Amino acid sequence: MSSDLSIKLSQTRTNQLKELESLTGSKFKNLSLLHLAFVHRSYANEEQNRKKIDNERLEFLGDSILGLVAAEYLYQSMPMGSEGKLAKHKSKLVSAPAIAAIARKFKFQEYLLLGRGEKEKGEKNTNIQADCFEAFLGALYLDQGLSACRKFLSPHLESLVVRMDDMEETKDFKTILQEHCQKKWKKIPEYQVLSEDGPDHDKNFLVLVFCENHFQNKGQGKNKRRAEQMAAKSALTSLKLL
Repeated sequence: MSSDLSIKLSQTRTNQLKELESLTGSKFKNLSLLHLAFVHRSYANEEQNRKKIDNERLEFLGDSILGLVAAEYLYQSMPMGSEGKLAKHKSKLVSAPAIAAIARKFKFQEYLLLGRGEKEKGEKNTNIQADCFEAFLGALYLDQGLSACRKFLSPHLESLVVRMDDMEETKDFKTILQEHCQKKWKKIPEYQVLSEDGPDHDKNFLVLVFCENHFQNKGQGKNKRRAEQMAAKSALTSLKLL
């Protein structure tokens, strides 16, 4: 696979892309593809003197590649797995929290080009990180083909399958809950750590989530983020939204 995409890159950006190649263990024939994978639409819309091109088309392509490679991996690694079990595992492997976690391992958020309005929250946004990861896969596919995508993804898929029972929920319950609260009550939920027990290597967090007097629910987890997700899930269940 190849692409005739050509974007004039500054030396600073070229150096950043070389760092990305080193982090991901990749070597792009066309650095413009790698660059484009990290251009968010908010950045493209603010660039008056450039073509408004962003990573959304690469994200579309990468989403399909991720689904294919994940399905292929599960089919081969779980020969006795039923169709239902394979589908359940795949939904976790390709979920936004799972692939955003991989993106953070490679510090993708540090190389993302975001518009001013998105930059502060965008660098921490799970969905933006996940979209960027899919765009990277799309760029890698166009530059080097499907075998390179398999090689890049396989160790991460293997790691996720090994700890499947402990990985974060496939849905971002905090986001779902926040959107519901904003829409229904024009408020956002608040989270409070009630307790933090155990040694550093095996902590357990208990978190309370509430939104004024509309609900109060608790959640537990091995880290604060996980406990907040579980609290949000509990709240959504009590609100009959799950």
